[in-house]
Amino acid sequence: MMATVTTTLVVYRIAAVFRTPASSKLPRQKAKRSSTCESGGVDGAEYNLPLHVIALFIIFFVSSFACGFPMLALKFPRLHIPQSFLFAVRHFGTGVLIATAFVHLLPTAFTSLGNPCLSGFWTTDYPAMPGAIALAAVFFVTVIEMIFSPAQHVCSGGRDVERIVCREMPSSTPKPAGDDSKVMNTPDDLSRSVSRHEEEPRVVTEAGVRRQLSQSPSQRAADAEEGTSSAFLPIILSPEQRRQKAFMQCILLEIGILFHSVFIGMALSVSIGSTFIVLLIAIAFHQSFEGLALGSRIAALDWEQGAIQPWLMAMAYGCTTPIGQAIGLATHTLYSPDSEVGLIMVGTMNAISSGLLVYASLIELLAEDFLSDESWRILRGKRRVYACILVFLGAFGMSLVGAWA
Repeated sequence: MMATVTTTLVVYRIAAVFRTPASSKLPRQKAKRSSTCESGGVDGAEYNLPLHVIALFIIFFVSSFACGFPMLALKFPRLHIPQSFLFAVRHFGTGVLIATAFVHLLPTAFTSLGNPCLSGFWTTDYPAMPGAIALAAVFFVTVIEMIFSPAQHVCSGGRDVERIVCREMPSSTPKPAGDDSKVMNTPDDLSRSVSRHEEEPRVVTEAGVRRQLSQSPSQRAADAEEGTSSAFLPIILSPEQRRQKAFMQCILLEIGILFHSVFIGMALSVSIGSTFIVLLIAIAFHQSFEGLALGSRIAALDWEQGAIQPWLMAMAYGCTTPIGQAIGLATHTLYSPDSEVGLIMVGTMNAISSGLLVYASLIELLAEDFLSDESWRILRGKRRVYACILVFLGAFGMSLVGAWA
């Protein structure tokens, strides 16, 4: 009898160890959604409508002026804006855009999509989703650049022929010493002249082309692997193609900026009290830095005389955040940035924008300005050091603004 009782107690204790009571399931359920997202909007009694309307016009003026100022400086020489100022704005703006991607957008995306009130998919199953979205945006814009790159349309051959640059061989008559359009008789001459004549059409001799065409596909492949092939002749872009490439890069940069500007405006319009004042000041600085950065890149493009496109691009930047503010004004009693829809929408768009700006600021701006062959011809000595310091200052200033907005 005692043995039976003892055995029963042992079995009961073992079962108690492995048994999961109903109460122990509660923490798992809470882990999926530990709180409820906000719903509804701002209390109308606490909302200062006239102040928010004034803020809309302030942001519109600051954004439009900051983006349009570099173009005004170039269009109206009587303003006597020194070229050194435009140089400073260009490189300071590069740092601003890099910090915008890494300090403002990407952390905000992680904060929004990692909010505990969202479902477990965002918070526990795959909390790295913002980074994955940003990575997808980088890959997407890379594919877009490859598809629309003017370099692929320069010159093409048959299936077994590498893409090469074909130019008719000019007369072998020596050019005057002051003539910049020199004939390069060998690929070595051509490669040495790249940094000196980056912006000018370069000539490839017929002998070099015939030497490339005379190689079999296997020989070209072997040379390509060794990196010694003369078949890798430079791809020459016409002035129009270079202009199209720069325009496309600028468009991608502006898209990355505009994507998140609407939600910045909405967040400002649904804030109240002291939070609204601090956010207004921070966003004004944010729009100023970002506008100067974008405007300097737009102004650097080779526009036709009287072209309206640069002003439309500046106007698009100036209007986007105020449009977001107007949406926030109209829906401030309904929309909350801390609602489930608001968190997912803002987090996703910020992640996409961060990916676009990471690519544009690092590949199109920083690498182009400091690592390309042409940059070593333009930026040398103290001028390069000065440009680097400006990039660091821009990144530091925008990172500082990130403490408030």
